[in-house]
Amino acid sequence: MAEVLHFPDHGRLLVATDLQGNLRDFRRMVEIFEKAHAEEKGDAHLLFTGDLIHGPHIPRDEWPDFLGEYYVDESPAVIDGFVELRARYRARVHAILGNHEHGHIGGPHTAKFAPDEVVLLETMVGDAGAERLQGIFRTFPLVAVAPCGIVFTHGAPAADIRSRKEVEQANLDGSDWESPLDIFQTPVIGPILWARSAPSDVARRFLRAMGGRIAIFGHDVIPEGYECIGDEQMIVSTSFGVADAWKVYLDVDLGSSYGTVHDLREGKENLPLYPEAASPAFAANRK
Repeated sequence: MAEVLHFPDHGRLLVATDLQGNLRDFRRMVEIFEKAHAEEKGDAHLLFTGDLIHGPHIPRDEWPDFLGEYYVDESPAVIDGFVELRARYRARVHAILGNHEHGHIGGPHTAKFAPDEVVLLETMVGDAGAERLQGIFRTFPLVAVAPCGIVFTHGAPAADIRSRKEVEQANLDGSDWESPLDIFQTPVIGPILWARSAPSDVARRFLRAMGGRIAIFGHDVIPEGYECIGDEQMIVSTSFGVADAWKVYLDVDLGSSYGTVHDLREGKENLPLYPEAASPAFAANRK
């Protein structure tokens, strides 16, 4: 069954999306988190909204522009780093499930950069490493909720639900599916892990059921770093598919109250991952 992660009503929350094996961007988020943790005397959290794994293996001279900043997949090192960080800062470092992690624990196997990315990664780490990965990913909740009004998912809040219980009772095991395509017809987990957009009425019902007002998610790539959909949805791109000048993360006050996505202000809650690399347009938009 799926789990829902609940944040407290105090402290700071740093939020990053879709690293897909980018170790450099992972380390940058760790640096930001540890600085916040020290500033807040331990009252800070770090959340990754899924897809920590499965990046490209493409030579630099063949790298396409649409994939953003060049990097080589280092998924095993990212997971090792996450596990070590989570152990060091107990109950302060979190990740929710993405569709790429789901492939290792019963979901459909993804094939973005290899015919079967699950098999590729599990072959890279060996049998014992694969079992360890699966154990780690089974600890990832499906949704995270903060009392400040924000609900975090991997994909869009497109699950048409009426109660939080529908999320908590969702079955993540797809071993009895006849086809990997069955995920798209599977209530709750299909939309939460795979949807790139959600109709406003569906998103609002989902948020009411989860006790929130705003949905923050990744999954899709926004080259400009983020995109607001109406008043209740924001897609954030921290890493994968984005140039350094446009990568963003969120720094949320858990003790505050956010009514719409427009309350997440540029330069305050909505911040550049690499401010020193920001283009003039990026900097101008965030003044």
